[in-house]
Amino acid sequence: MQLRDARLLVVDDHQPMREILKSLLFGLGARQVAEARDAVQAFDMLRYSAFDILLTDYDMAGETGVQLSSKLRRAQGNLNRRIPIVMVTGRAEGPVILAARDAGVDEYLVKPLTTVSLTQKIDAALNRRRAFIETETYIGPDRRRRALEFAGPDRRQGAAPLVALKA
Repeated sequence: MQLRDARLLVVDDHQPMREILKSLLFGLGARQVAEARDAVQAFDMLRYSAFDILLTDYDMAGETGVQLSSKLRRAQGNLNRRIPIVMVTGRAEGPVILAARDAGVDEYLVKPLTTVSLTQKIDAALNRRRAFIETETYIGPDRRRRALEFAGPDRRQGAAPLVALKA
């Protein structure tokens, strides 16, 4: 999908950051960019309008971007339940990144961002998306970035060989 055809939703409680992201997205060719001031407004918008990608901050007043992602992934009947999610945040700590991954976030982008890094994450989310998985404990993109061949004695019988995935 081309960025110019995508419907994007930017969620951040800091209005200047929403403006920066929107300006970058418009500069990259996006034509349809909506914004939400917090997770509650975003979830409401996601309930009633179709979007192709969600860009959300982690730290927001009220619910965090991780809470929004988890709530959305578990929302049965929501037409945006499987939307690609890009977490755009200044938080680069391991536990925060793992929490985002476990909440079903597709891509993680640390501020300060560049046009190149934003383009790469959006392209990965829109055009090189990992398989979507639903289990009792996890809903979201396959968390494995790459698959390694296993040739040991504990290999499952009849299991197809794994193919390396692009990062």
